[in-house]
Amino acid sequence: MRVLKEYFLQPRVDVAALVPPLAHRVLDLGCGFGALGKLLVATQGCDVHGVERNTEAEQYLKGIYTRYVIGDVETAVHECAAWHYHYDCIIFADLLEHLVDPWTALKVYSGLLAPTGVIVASIPNVRNLTVLFNLAVRGRWKYATSGLLDRTHLRFFTRAEIHHLFQEAGLAIDRIEVNRDRFPFPRSIATAIPGLFIPDLAVCQFLVVARPR
Repeated sequence: MRVLKEYFLQPRVDVAALVPPLAHRVLDLGCGFGALGKLLVATQGCDVHGVERNTEAEQYLKGIYTRYVIGDVETAVHECAAWHYHYDCIIFADLLEHLVDPWTALKVYSGLLAPTGVIVASIPNVRNLTVLFNLAVRGRWKYATSGLLDRTHLRFFTRAEIHHLFQEAGLAIDRIEVNRDRFPFPRSIATAIPGLFIPDLAVCQFLVVARPR
């Protein structure tokens, strides 16, 4: 439980950096215990709404998120729509890979965007050297409590599949940034050569900004 709680309390500075500076109304989907929203309120004065299925989250969200739903993201869109807000930014931080139907979720939630609103998402990269080495060489696909093979992940994406995901949802990607693995020195040398030919092998996570086409 301690690992899970620490996961829900991560502020995600990298994701917050992608939220447009002038964004005021923000919908944070899968918002955990609200660390990201708290950061956006403090740094940008955002009016943050959220959806989180962990029932322990409510005690953390009160006083920070002006509106929130304790429930499943894939079924909460109707409750969010009933608030009659149009959002400057909707955030899917490490969420899409947990959904049964991320294609539909992206599409329906993008309907809640303001005319100039954007989707911000962070998505693990399954085309990662560690994952591929363990699979191809060691014959292992071992799930864990967190990380690229979090046991609650239902979907897996590469850069190309992320483009297809957003395209099918009627969204155009403005930019993609990455978080890269940080290996200790001996291992970083060993991974540098394949990384020269396939840079995404060293990527553990993609950071996406997109808008309706």
